[in-house]
Amino acid sequence: MNQSKLVIAALTVAVIIESATIANPFIQSLGTGPIRYEAGSPETYSFQFQTFNRPIINNTEQELKSSINGSWVITIQNTLDAGPAKNLSEAEMAFAPSYPLESKSIPTIIVQERSDGLLRVEYFAQSWPNTYGLVLYNSTSPGWSGGVNVTLRFLNFGQPSVIDPSIAPRSNGNLTVYVGGTTVVSDYPIAWASLADVYLYGIIGSTYQNGSLTLTFQSLTKV
Repeated sequence: MNQSKLVIAALTVAVIIESATIANPFIQSLGTGPIRYEAGSPETYSFQFQTFNRPIINNTEQELKSSINGSWVITIQNTLDAGPAKNLSEAEMAFAPSYPLESKSIPTIIVQERSDGLLRVEYFAQSWPNTYGLVLYNSTSPGWSGGVNVTLRFLNFGQPSVIDPSIAPRSNGNLTVYVGGTTVVSDYPIAWASLADVYLYGIIGSTYQNGSLTLTFQSLTKV
């Protein structure tokens, strides 16, 4: 009887530990065991709806106070409201390294959040003339609407890639995308330089009426 109780107790502890590991998005099983990541101080920026009611040629650039050269996490909170018409207004964000020319800020991750709930995530690995964007996620199920946060997490395992490479370099980390509590892209290998800038766009015809888009950036350090 006592031996059975010990076995049950051991199994219970194992289940608790496993559940905690799965529930923590900053824990990644790499190599011989789980590695925990600690998030640094958050850097938050908020953009009002008017920012996205412009043609794509009128963009805004937000340079981060400090470039993140290793692992990072970005949280996107979108409360933009297009009103009862629900026309296809769109907010686009391009996350990239810093470079004097925007067109050469590559590699780039582009996130598009449309007013009907569509979420699209694209990845560009090399200079624009030599590539098309790779669509990593494109769906309204799950979508970003209804107060659901979108989270991008990059876990680095190599040296930063060069900026604006003519040929796509080897991957140096994995990208995971969460929509609320759902993982929609898991540990996708990408080549990444640094996280230093975000470019924000609207599209012709966007008519958001209120709300804002809030971006929070944090570095991740192994502990």
